[in-house]
Order: sequence, then C-alpha cells, then structure tokens
Amino acid sequence: MGKKSKAGKAKAEPAESEPSPEQEIPISSAPLPLERLDARALGEFLELCFADRRLLQLCGELRLYSPGYRLEAMPPNQVARLLADEARAAKDAARMLDKAIREALRNPVLEAKPLTDEHYRDLIELFTGDPLQHLARVAWRALIDDEKHRAYALSAIEIGIEALDAPAKAKAPPRKPQLPADVQELRKELEEARKSGERAEKERESLREQLAAARADIAEREKTVADVREELSQVRAELTRASAEVARLTAAGEGRALSDARRLADENRSLSERLRAATEERDALRGQLAQAQRITAAAPAVAAAPAEEEALPSAEEAATFLIPIFTREFYESIQRWDRRMQRAAFDKVSLLARDWRHGSLRAIALEGLPGYYRIRIATDVRLIYRRGEGNTVEILSLIDREDLDRYIRQARTR
Repeated sequence: MGKKSKAGKAKAEPAESEPSPEQEIPISSAPLPLERLDARALGEFLELCFADRRLLQLCGELRLYSPGYRLEAMPPNQVARLLADEARAAKDAARMLDKAIREALRNPVLEAKPLTDEHYRDLIELFTGDPLQHLARVAWRALIDDEKHRAYALSAIEIGIEALDAPAKAKAPPRKPQLPADVQELRKELEEARKSGERAEKERESLREQLAAARADIAEREKTVADVREELSQVRAELTRASAEVARLTAAGEGRALSDARRLADENRSLSERLRAATEERDALRGQLAQAQRITAAAPAVAAAPAEEEALPSAEEAATFLIPIFTREFYESIQRWDRRMQRAAFDKVSLLARDWRHGSLRAIALEGLPGYYRIRIATDVRLIYRRGEGNTVEILSLIDREDLDRYIRQARTR
C-alpha cells in the first residue's frame, strides 16, 4: 500500500474518473468468461462481487440448498462455492449469475484502453470506491485480456479474499478444547447415524414415488382391462345377433334353394300355359279342318280361286295385323344366342304380329315402363317389345330372364 502515491503520479493517464452519484454507469456488453475460472476461483470471485445477503438471495432465486444445513447458517465462502458449482453445471444458472455480476460491477476496469503489466499492478494496489468490487472489476478485465495478463485475475481475486479474511484472522476465536477419544468416537458415530438417516429418508422418499407411480400404472392397466372386457362383451353380443340372423335365414329358406324352387314353379306354370295354348290351337285346327271338309262336300262344283288369292288373309285378319320393326338393339342382342333360340324368337315375333292377344305369348307389361311388354321365348329367355304408333310394334331385345331388372333400370335412364 506504500506505492499508492508513486503509482498515482506515474500512471495518472489510465486511471478511471469517479462518476458522480447522480450519473448512472451503463452496463457493459463486454464478454464475461466465467468458465476460465475453476470452481474455487469462481466462488471467491462471487464473494468479491456480492455481499453476504445478496449471495443468499441468488441461492433463493436458483432454489439451491444444502441437505442437512440452513444456508443462513453457512459461511459466505461456502454459499459462494455452492453458486459457483451450480453455474458450472447449469447454463441457466450461469446466465443468471452473468446478469447479476454485470448489474453489480457495471463494467470492467478501463474497458476500452490497452493495459500493460505495470498498469495491472497499479490497478491492484490503487483502490477506488468499494475495494472488493474494484478488485472484481480488475479480475473481469484481466479475464478478457491477453493470455499473458489473465494471471492478474487470480491475483486480484486472491488479494480480495485476503482482505475479506483479515478481520477474521485479527479476531481469531479461542481454540476449542480437545474432546476425549470416546466422545469424539461417539460424535463420529452420531454423524454417521445422521447421514445414514438422511440416506434412509431419501430412499424412503424414492420408494414412495415408485409406489405412487406403480399405483398409477396399475390403475391405468385396470382401466385398459375394463375397456377390453366391455369391447369383448360387445363382440359377443354382435356374434349372438349374427348367429340368430343366420339361423333365421336358414329356417326361412333363403338362398339358392328358394331361388331354384321359384324358377321351377315358373317353368311349371309356363309349360302348363304352353300345353293349354297348344290344345286350343289343335282344337281350332280340327274345327277348321272339319268345316273345310263340309264345305268341300257341299259345293264340289265351285271353281277354285287362284292360289295367290287363297293364300291372302281376310280383311278382318289384316285389320289386327301389327307390323314388326326390328331395332338395332334386337339384332345385337340375338348374337349371343344359338340358332334354335333365334328361330324361336322370330316365330314368336311372327305370332305377335298376327295375334298379339294369343295365349301362348303370355305378354306381360313391365312395371315402371309404360308401353313396354315381355313375352316368353324359353324357360329363362324373354323378348322385350314396345307398342308403337298405329299398327306397329318395336322389337327391342332378347335377354336372359335374370337380366330383366337391370334392363328395366337402364331403360328408365334413357
């Protein structure tokens, strides 16, 4: 401290001007590389930056604690070391301490001026303002300076710690009397029992958390089992309904057997109708033959009319004759049938043109299609026609009986 006047005269140029109390010193944006300090040096640096109460406040803000100890009863150097360890372990704690240090120190010493070794030695010995924070600002400046000047950071921190420990050394407490060996052994056993109790308490707390997690997992699994049971009950009910439906359909005779029975019944009715029509036609021919024989026997001298006139129908028969109009659809539809079915279709058309009321035709109107009719050609074959204007009839299509519904649906959309 005896070099104060000499250094003040020789290095007046780099010395800082003391700001007025009214003037607010801006916070510097210079880097603060706290990671260049080990845990011990960082703790000592924090002791220089903050008062004891502020160290406790920072611990509270970071929610730091020491198991088995109250922070208020711990020495400041241990509190600062606790903060230093947390800053080196967690980035959020390091950012918080960086902000707090800047608010406390504001800026490093002579931030914008180059410093030499002699300048650093003078700055360490020349205290301006709070000596502890001054040394902390010098350490800050040395941390961001060249590698050869960074040793001054540790020097400044060491000097500040010595200044902090000086009052404690001047008033050293009286030495405690040496305890007997058995008492010391008992104290060690009590300390170990206390530590064992703390470990047991931590283990018990961990077991409680595991038990709570296990109970939550069991509750979740029971809920899942209940959901699965409910779903199984629904599936079983659905299976029961499906079995009942299958039994009902089987008992009702649904399926192919019922369809075949209906088809055979239709064929039976068709054959009966054809037999009846053939019988009527046979009886009519027999009557015509008998009448012709009587006429021939009664008037043998009447000259026979020309063959062409005998072949022509009477005027009454010609009045009921319908002119068939074969559509392109009809000619396309008969391509899929054999010659026997084609011959049968044209025979039915001929009979339809001569006598559309003939019983063997079994003409039935199509539902939903006014003017459309169907006649039976064979067991599973139907001919579709439509009455035209005047004495015409349009021959539309020769289809399978199973395609009748589809034909009706398509005809409605035309």
